[in-house]
Amino acid sequence: MRNLKLTAITACLTLLLASCLSTEEKKIKAEEEGNALVSIKSKLLKGAGDALKTDGKEALESASEGLGEAFKGLTSGYDKSINQAKVLSDTTFLKTFEIGRTEKFYNDTTHIKKVTVYLIADKAFDKKLKLKAFDATDREIGRSTVKTKLEEDDAQFIDFEFDNRTPLLQADYFIISHN
Repeated sequence: MRNLKLTAITACLTLLLASCLSTEEKKIKAEEEGNALVSIKSKLLKGAGDALKTDGKEALESASEGLGEAFKGLTSGYDKSINQAKVLSDTTFLKTFEIGRTEKFYNDTTHIKKVTVYLIADKAFDKKLKLKAFDATDREIGRSTVKTKLEEDDAQFIDFEFDNRTPLLQADYFIISHN
């Protein structure tokens, strides 16, 4: 019986020693496992790349469209910002012109103060235009006159330059007229 036990123990030890991998075998097995992982990951990346080819184009188009809308909102907000000039006129003026984009402009370096008005002429015009600035209490705080010549169905930006002492940033609105 003792021999049987010794034989069983010897057989188990031999089996254990035979089943243990050598260092070289361990390296080969680790390399095979690593190659399998790399293969799986590369297939995942290839799948993601293929998905980006089709769905990515749509996603980027959607993102670009969103950016375009955001930019439109930005320019719309800019148009309504402090730089926009509220230019009013009487009905006589509106028979000759349509008022487009307007902007207040003040440069700290050059001390140029002006209001730019985009005018579209419905009739030919060759006279002076006058722009008066008013504060929130309806008090005139400055004025500018510009000689302008426009043909019928013509349009241009007109720059009304104000005196340096005009508090242009305090102007609440402007009234444009022709003489």
